Amino acid sequence: MKLFYLLTLPLLLLSPVITAANNLEYEYIVVGSGAGGGPVACRLARNGHRTLLIEAGNDQSDNLNTTVPGYEGIVTEDPAVRWDIFVNHYEDQTRAQRDPKYTWETAPFEYHVGPNPPKGAKPRGILYPRAQSLGGCTTHNALIWITAHDSDWDNIASLTGDTSWTHDNMGQYLQKVNEWLHVEPTDPTILVSDQQLTQHCVAGAAALGEGPEPVNAVRGFANLLANDPNSQINPARDSTQGFFQVPLTMTAGNRSSVTDFIRSTVAEGFPLDVRTNSFVTKITFDQSGAIPKATGVEFQDGEYLYRASPRSLNSRPGKPGSAEATKELIISAGAYNTPQLLKLSGVGPKRELEKFNISVVKDLPGVGTNLMDRYEIPVNVRHNKDFSILDGCTFDGKPHDECLKKWENNPYVLSQRGAYATNGLAATLAVTSKYASSSNIDMFIFGGPGNFQGYFPGWAEQVTADHSHFSWYTLKAHTRNHAGTVELQSTDPFDQPKINFNYFDTGTTVGGADDLDADSIVQAINISRNALSEYYNYDILGGSPFVEESPGQEVAGDVELKQYVKDVAWGHHASCTAPIGATNDPLAVLDSEFRVHGVQNLRVVDASVFPEIPGVFIMAPIYVVSEKAADVILNGLR
Repeated sequence: MKLFYLLTLPLLLLSPVITAANNLEYEYIVVGSGAGGGPVACRLARNGHRTLLIEAGNDQSDNLNTTVPGYEGIVTEDPAVRWDIFVNHYEDQTRAQRDPKYTWETAPFEYHVGPNPPKGAKPRGILYPRAQSLGGCTTHNALIWITAHDSDWDNIASLTGDTSWTHDNMGQYLQKVNEWLHVEPTDPTILVSDQQLTQHCVAGAAALGEGPEPVNAVRGFANLLANDPNSQINPARDSTQGFFQVPLTMTAGNRSSVTDFIRSTVAEGFPLDVRTNSFVTKITFDQSGAIPKATGVEFQDGEYLYRASPRSLNSRPGKPGSAEATKELIISAGAYNTPQLLKLSGVGPKRELEKFNISVVKDLPGVGTNLMDRYEIPVNVRHNKDFSILDGCTFDGKPHDECLKKWENNPYVLSQRGAYATNGLAATLAVTSKYASSSNIDMFIFGGPGNFQGYFPGWAEQVTADHSHFSWYTLKAHTRNHAGTVELQSTDPFDQPKINFNYFDTGTTVGGADDLDADSIVQAINISRNALSEYYNYDILGGSPFVEESPGQEVAGDVELKQYVKDVAWGHHASCTAPIGATNDPLAVLDSEFRVHGVQNLRVVDASVFPEIPGVFIMAPIYVVSEKAADVILNGLR
């Protein structure tokens, strides 16, 4: 049914009948239509409440880049969708520039990546792709669906004393997500259609399997085909190591996201108005009483107004307007833009607000602190011959893109839709490192054909520039670094904030946190290299030899690898910048029901709310908390 809506509904269904931009009144206003804002807006509307959902971008459902799973790299560089956000891994720019992904701007939205920039180039830092479109970053993410660990929810329950956060109770909200979001694994016949790729999968299975050769590979590969990393029947799921398939948010090989839920909510006649191409600039408050009360928002209507969009260079000035929320305002603008909007509206650290002459509505020192992320790193090799699975794949949507024709014209069965019906990751090794803080899995090591080295301008083109590369790429979960910050650079709402992650030894070091995280990633690199060495034990499958390009064999010992990790690691799950916390925590921004401390009628529902970065991939837990937030609000009304 969701696919029907996606393919047949005219875009006018998402254009609400609004006659004046300065005389709008709703029960609820939700700012941001991504994984946080989209579900809660739909649930409120489906329960009969007149709701306004405001999105800075527009509906890109008819854009192939947001639909084809294999285009998940290209869509991050699509000017119709992308925001070029730049961040600092280290405030010391000399140190930051050790990263080959470090980027310089030579002209507006023209970049030089790496050392030796041309004279006059402006240092920008590390690219952190974000999306403006209906559905937010769910329209450009890697589609990977790994649900949160039980401990992620139990920790919030323990921190706040609110037992509704225990994992036993949170399961109901995952089931609610399952009502509208479709998840499926990559068609396994795609993976075995390329013998060279199959040889890598068998080698990965052998690296984590048990028993002698080749029994270890057989057992490990059987686990890949039989087991689900999101199993709801395995009580030890969170600590079960092995070789797994990668669940993806797809419907028959098409990207699935909250966009479909939003479109169907509108189409079915529920009282949801979606205001696209509208950028919220300020939260309005009634301060006549003892406690400030959020009353609505000010916004500007217009395309590509935020200056992180390359199309902002040619955008016209926005048309100002405002809207009133008679019940509540819900901010779901993401880990960067939510704290920026709160601060611009007078909610945040008093000292920072006064620096910019912003009138203080509520002094909340925790807003924009506690920024957390994963650490990610690859081991990349180059083969003597191409991966046949990528034959005809040009990743450009042009007439010569034979893989696109295959994806468009064939059913999703027995690999007929081909390589584009997957995000390019064949399988994952799930591991609990020697340095983990619990028995839970803390490393996922994904394998796939491509030259993935992180994010920088042009990264998607490099990944697929040739078809001979393979990556084992690590994502470190349950990281310990809480030291990142999101601060204002100006009072202009269209300027991006200043984002500092303060990696490793420049961040959280208590108890050796920085070393524990770095050492676990070094262990993951060694596991990846073990999988690569196992590859040669299965030459019968016909794969070609390869050479390791990064880190490269010259980076051999653990000391050298640890420095490599500190220089080149990156992340892409920014979160925790308006955290839920205990009532006596001065840095807590929200209570356990998503309410902003010290003000009325204002909640935050997005990646910002977590006190600790949850699980492995951020999308699933955000969807779950959005469903919980809707339930909390609706139960409060009852």
